[in-house]
Amino acid sequence: MIVQRKYETQYWQLIKHIGLYNDRWQESVDTKANIISDLIFNLNPKSKSILFTTFNPIALTLAKKYQVTIVCNVDLEKTFDLIDVIIKESFDDLISKYDVVVATDEYFTYADTEFAQRTLLDNVAKFTDGWLITTLQDYKNFAPHKKNQIDSTSINGDNNYIMLENSIADKTDKQVWDHYWYCIKDHQDLLTIGPTRRRTMYFKQLAKYSSDADSKQYVIQKNLLYKGFFSKNFEHIITVKF
Repeated sequence: MIVQRKYETQYWQLIKHIGLYNDRWQESVDTKANIISDLIFNLNPKSKSILFTTFNPIALTLAKKYQVTIVCNVDLEKTFDLIDVIIKESFDDLISKYDVVVATDEYFTYADTEFAQRTLLDNVAKFTDGWLITTLQDYKNFAPHKKNQIDSTSINGDNNYIMLENSIADKTDKQVWDHYWYCIKDHQDLLTIGPTRRRTMYFKQLAKYSSDADSKQYVIQKNLLYKGFFSKNFEHIITVKF
């Protein structure tokens, strides 16, 4: 899950905390990383450098094979071992292009206007020397922003976490909503992350924006899906050639 920068550290600290109780945490990270790694190899087996537009633990696994740069809060160094990756606090700090840019977890929905979404894509295209890999849900047929999600995790019968994603529709623009994460620990301690402003992004909309940014190819990968941590909803993986 991508969150606005001021919530980024808080979100991943929570995910890491819960993951430490789970013996299969690293397996889950590696499984997601392998999906991206295999895709990168199929797109361009000569790829060497990867840029992550936000933090994701799968970047740390991919750093074993590629030169990985992540745009994220430096505070995450207190939670994750980031010695094998390069950290940049913003796109303004980037000076080179990358063979692959990875923008998972519906990166382009984290904006509240179409202009802001175009700006996100234009910034990514500027540093892409090859391929963009991103993910989206089907906002035309599924409308995930109109549904709330609950997930419960019991750990060894001692610790219980209830994770809730809550979407509050904007009163003036039906394409925009405020996104919240709630975590209830042991049925009594509540942690709230948000609100984060988000906006729908449709497959054809992303294709149009990509074309306007001079992309050469746009493909929704068949039978290839991605699912974020503690999410019940699968996202379609999309590749864009620049």
